[in-house]
Amino acid sequence: MVGVCSYLLVSFWFTRIAANQSSISAFLTNRVGDCFLTVGMFAILWSLGNLDYATVFSLAPYINENVVTIIGICLLIGAMAKSSQVGLHVWLPMAMEGLLNRALLKLYCMREHPDMNSWSSVHLLSFGKIQEEGQSAGNLGIYKGSSETTCEAIKFNDKFKWWFIGFSEGDGSFIVNKDGYLEFKITQSSVDAQILFYIKKQLGFGSVSVQDKVNKTHHFRVRNKKDILTLIQIFNGNIITKYKINQFKLWVEGFNKVYKMDIKCLDQQHPLNLENAWLSGFTDAEGCFTSSVLTSKVTGKTIVTVRYVVSQKNDIEFNKNLANQIDGYITHVKSYNGYNTVVNHGKLNKILVYLQNNPLKTKKLISYRRWLKIYLLVKDKKHFTPEGLAIIKFLAKFINQ
Repeated sequence: MVGVCSYLLVSFWFTRIAANQSSISAFLTNRVGDCFLTVGMFAILWSLGNLDYATVFSLAPYINENVVTIIGICLLIGAMAKSSQVGLHVWLPMAMEGLLNRALLKLYCMREHPDMNSWSSVHLLSFGKIQEEGQSAGNLGIYKGSSETTCEAIKFNDKFKWWFIGFSEGDGSFIVNKDGYLEFKITQSSVDAQILFYIKKQLGFGSVSVQDKVNKTHHFRVRNKKDILTLIQIFNGNIITKYKINQFKLWVEGFNKVYKMDIKCLDQQHPLNLENAWLSGFTDAEGCFTSSVLTSKVTGKTIVTVRYVVSQKNDIEFNKNLANQIDGYITHVKSYNGYNTVVNHGKLNKILVYLQNNPLKTKKLISYRRWLKIYLLVKDKKHFTPEGLAIIKFLAKFINQ
């Protein structure tokens, strides 16, 4: 739009050939900058999954130096075109063709109509007020959406609310230390820190910072009274897993004790179902997509397994309920004395439809897409061909990387 406006302004005197040539030069030169800027933005989106300033600057130290260099060069060329710097400066002197004639027009009008100067000031002032009022209204709407009572805010994005609850039940912690200090925290690997910035942006509060430079982890934290109260309103009555329900109750008790309040913990209001995005968030935290290629010792045939797995420790009732919802079965895992809910290839249709309607939000989405390609190849019997089997083996190596 900036380029279009420049084109229209410079070519205002459309009967002048010089003005037409200048406007085309300005438009095309700026398009060069736009192309490189677009490439740079797509490179950022491809490597970091986000265009938010805070997210990009926080994760930049963790990506490949060559990628950073390419992104930097693209953005630099984009800026050079817009600011008319060396190599891409040719359009600016030519653009004076339009500016000079606009200046002459204004001088002529001021000479013929002396009252134009005061008239322009009044209109400029009025325009400024309109802009100011419009901006205030916009900011007010944003402010209300992120800071008014949680129940009202949730109505704007119900999918995020349930995804956030599910994700928090997997990777979140309701913390009360010995001194009664309250904190809510979600910890993620630094390579997936973008999800923490996403949560912060959606909620409108909290902080994201590096937790451990050695182990490369980031965390999202909420520690003040007002924001903790908002989280209590979000989670109260909506938590599904037994362990997190007990942890949340202790957290609310700690909150009541510290701030002299009497908030009651509600009983579970919404049982586990596939009607909201809770399971999508829980899958982002505790889910897993697996595929393996085996050779039968008896028949010598190649067997490809494609499975969706959700892990949960010490909550067999939750696993049974989940298994019933998604046509899965339960297995006991000795390594951590917990349970897995597993869905095999033949019964994956329910969970596939669900995840299509409630997409994952972490980098686990990349694993899911690779896994889904294997599922479709097996569904089409491609694993019986050498070419198809080779593709499946290749994708299987990178599912959870």
